[in-house]
Amino acid sequence: MRSRLAALGAAATLLAPTGCSSGKADAGLPPVQVIEQPAASAGGACILWDYAFIRDTIGVTFTVAGSDQVDDTSTCVVQTESGDYPNLALSVVESTKADANLFLQDLMPAKATRVKGLGRAGYRLLSGASGGHGPSVEVTWLSEAAQLQTLKFTFPKGAKQAQVDQLSTKLVSLAKAMNTTKG
Repeated sequence: MRSRLAALGAAATLLAPTGCSSGKADAGLPPVQVIEQPAASAGGACILWDYAFIRDTIGVTFTVAGSDQVDDTSTCVVQTESGDYPNLALSVVESTKADANLFLQDLMPAKATRVKGLGRAGYRLLSGASGGHGPSVEVTWLSEAAQLQTLKFTFPKGAKQAQVDQLSTKLVSLAKAMNTTKG
């Protein structure tokens, strides 16, 4: 045991001069340059968009992306570095056998509004504030490529109804720009 402690102590002594123990930066090192990674670098459904595309379409700037894949469903969430809200989530189910009638009758929530001109069928759902966030806008559609796709924008607390209404229209535009067609 003593030999292990002695070896550990010797290693620490050898490594100490190479650390930043003095608290002063080495004047010979170049400054650190932070490079923003594109949203697509997160993988998953994030490969379908980038921050500039989102900003140009809905007018909100995001800087952080994360994704996941479970079975045939791929997701992506983008948000800012400053907090959890606002955020924008995308979910894509690779394929479905549902047709437009089934989608509208069985999958569209009762309080949703049908969106015409979006894929085979689509809807928009507005939800009120709850928990630690403000209201949300969800746009879900059955794409021409037989995929179920959902965009959900969640506002921070205190969002005004005029902001929600304006973003609701822009989120439909984003969905239409993302609508996949048959390959």
